[in-house]
Amino acid sequence: MASLIGVPFFACAQFYEVQGSISDSLGKPVNNAIVIASQSLNESDIIAYKTSNSKGHFMLRINKSLELDSINLTIRHMAYKTIKLQLPLTNITKALKLYPKIELLESVLLKSQKTIELKGDTITYNVKRIKSKKDYTIEEAINRIPGVTISESGQIKYEGKAISHLYINGVDLLEGRYSIATQGIPADAVKEIDIMKKHNHQRIDRGRTESNAVAFNLKIKEDLSLVFGSIKGEAGTPVITGLTEGTPIYLKDKFQNISSFKSNNIGKTLKDVGNSFTTGDLNIYSLKMQETPVIRPPNINGVILSNKFWLNNDSYSLTNDALHKISDSTLLKWNINYINELSQIENRSSTTFIINNDSSIVLNSSRNQLRGQRFRAGVNQEINKRNFYLKNNTVFRYNDNLGKEDIILNENPILTNYQNFNTYVNNSTLIKTLIDDDNILQSGLIVEYEQQSEQLKVAPPVFNNNIMNIKTLQEININKFNISGFSEYVFEWLNLRWNTHQKIQLNSFNFKSSLQQMPEFEEEDFPFSSDFNFREISSTTKINSKLNLGKMRLSWRLSADLISLNTKETSVENIEQDKFFFLMQPFLSAQYKISTKFNLGVSYNQNNNISDFSELYQAVVLTNYNSLVQNPNIINKSKSETITPFLNYSNILKSFFLKLNGKWNRSKSNITFVNQLSEQGFFTTEVVERPNSVNNYGISLNLTKGFLGSFSTDLSYAFSYAENELFFNNQFLNAINRRHSLDFGFSWDKGNWYSIEYEGKLNFGTSELPNNKIENSFLFQTVNLDFYTSSSTRIHFGLESSKTSTSTNNNINRNALFNVSFYYKPSKKLYFKASVLNIFDTKFFSTTVNGVNFVNVSQFSLRPRQFSLGLTYSL
Repeated sequence: MASLIGVPFFACAQFYEVQGSISDSLGKPVNNAIVIASQSLNESDIIAYKTSNSKGHFMLRINKSLELDSINLTIRHMAYKTIKLQLPLTNITKALKLYPKIELLESVLLKSQKTIELKGDTITYNVKRIKSKKDYTIEEAINRIPGVTISESGQIKYEGKAISHLYINGVDLLEGRYSIATQGIPADAVKEIDIMKKHNHQRIDRGRTESNAVAFNLKIKEDLSLVFGSIKGEAGTPVITGLTEGTPIYLKDKFQNISSFKSNNIGKTLKDVGNSFTTGDLNIYSLKMQETPVIRPPNINGVILSNKFWLNNDSYSLTNDALHKISDSTLLKWNINYINELSQIENRSSTTFIINNDSSIVLNSSRNQLRGQRFRAGVNQEINKRNFYLKNNTVFRYNDNLGKEDIILNENPILTNYQNFNTYVNNSTLIKTLIDDDNILQSGLIVEYEQQSEQLKVAPPVFNNNIMNIKTLQEININKFNISGFSEYVFEWLNLRWNTHQKIQLNSFNFKSSLQQMPEFEEEDFPFSSDFNFREISSTTKINSKLNLGKMRLSWRLSADLISLNTKETSVENIEQDKFFFLMQPFLSAQYKISTKFNLGVSYNQNNNISDFSELYQAVVLTNYNSLVQNPNIINKSKSETITPFLNYSNILKSFFLKLNGKWNRSKSNITFVNQLSEQGFFTTEVVERPNSVNNYGISLNLTKGFLGSFSTDLSYAFSYAENELFFNNQFLNAINRRHSLDFGFSWDKGNWYSIEYEGKLNFGTSELPNNKIENSFLFQTVNLDFYTSSSTRIHFGLESSKTSTSTNNNINRNALFNVSFYYKPSKKLYFKASVLNIFDTKFFSTTVNGVNFVNVSQFSLRPRQFSLGLTYSL
């Protein structure tokens, strides 16, 4: 203890202290001014840096071993002129004064109506200037911002990175569930969109912690009515279809509320409504227990084709999110949502599995349906101050899923019934506070409980020789409990900013399984009946820092995991494991900033892991109607090494973005999967103790060029190469997979009499063994053409087409779907739509994909030709 107490005394003796106070021209303290000490005036050799606190005070410690006579001091702040001065290197106190900038700091105004404005790390877009005539929701306008991509579910990414927050008038009401707002707020209701790079949501981090997060802020027009939003309706024939959507929005200074009701059977899925597209605080997120699905539900996922062409659904959802602003720093939020969706699809598939000098084909024809219900409620309290942060979040969720599959597998009829019930409760708390003005201490705690029940019935029975049995029944029950916490401290030592992190987790799971043939109700023995207990206590210690050397930044992190793992199968004696593991996880990266627009770098990451819960229970489990799986009594240790080089270019004013990424990965494991495929198309998977390795590498290129809403083009290319080892049908195989994908798209809309959008996707894959090889290719194209026939009318033509081929079949599958719509907008708030989908009544649509040693071709049934009428009204 004495030696620890003595550290600060000896440390101070080895450093000069350069300190002072910074004020503005009125004598008021300047907070968050950046103070940099360097040997040269151009800051190419930085030796120390600091940020001024709320009182304007700063202190730099400079090692005496540098043996310098003087240093150059640079003081920067967004709102003030930068000053530079030279000081003798000794213990010194200096009073500094900053003066406001006359010109806008790094501000660029384009065009008389200010389409885009740059201020520091914030980019502001004028919605009126970037949106097209046909854009109705704010989501459609956001999608025209260069660098933005929006998934079909509504997740927003900027320059390939998912946004961390979406604010409405500076307040994050929806906590990641922002598609409720972006798909319901009319574009005409929003004045500006802020894109905030290097964003820190928590005020305590601003000026103290670096961030790579990106957040969006929607600035609502001030002249809107008390309640605004949108209402949509649609009806179709000859199949009776309909759509109803309403999103009333209430925004005041102290209270915000967004509600939504959606109902449709037009092929528009609602399964993602109310889902969060952000992870929230990463430290809390890392404490959550793993998801543990065992039985695979009926597949109701379709193709790249738009859902409206192939998904038969009956969906409705109800959500409400509210916020009360108690003070400028204190918020109370609560939310509730309910979703009920029935999804049905029909498809036929042919899967070719290759082995050396031979191949097997599995033919599958299925009609699948799945009805899912989800109820979620949450309460969130947040205190967000400059020197203190607290957030407590409570979530309750209930899911149930009921499904069935009607299958013909290699001419064998199979009928399955699926059930899944899930109840989940979660409470998490995050606290951040300051120690010595700039050092941040944060802690968090999470408590979770989940109850999961699954059931699968298959008729006729699988893997059974008794002709008296009529079906196979698989039942699963899992109870899970997790209590975990962390503490993290950010401090300065040796002129570097350090981050220390300690995490402790306790997971306790119970797994019960029963697999039996019916009507034989005799109780089965292990491994067909199982009662498995899993307990894992883990402690993770991490430390990381970074060093700036001129334009280069070196970052490193070292993580150590100490794991106590106990597993016990109570159905059988002597199947118990109680072991300890110590794992290291190093990380290193180097980045070089060529300019404000250009940077490159490389990183190395090593992950060492052991088997998780889903790999440790040893029951024989029927995971699907044709897949039987059993884990061994082995705790597997795996090691993965990854090297990732990258090069980025970003020019916001010219709307040009380039990302070039590479990846090399090598994974090693102590287990190997052994797969057996029967003539009937049934799989049996065992895991054996045998070293296994996977090597893969790839490269990706993304280019984006736009002209502020009127024109944009995107080009992406990706190549991946993988080497795998596997046992398949009693043969050891070294498989090689190669995949090429090329995506190209552009849009042109100058606000004249027409607009056009095109998107093309080309995928080419190869699965190769020493004496066998199969190839597949897939081309998908979409074209959307709009003609503005008057100031209030528009005609839309749409095309979606595909071309599919494989080396195992000389046939080339070609499909095309056409649709046409007429839009009439008699006023700013109302427009009508009349549409014909699938004009030529195309029956099927094909796609293909390759895997380790197989190629699959799937053909999906499409909805028939459909006529519809609809309207949208802005409140």
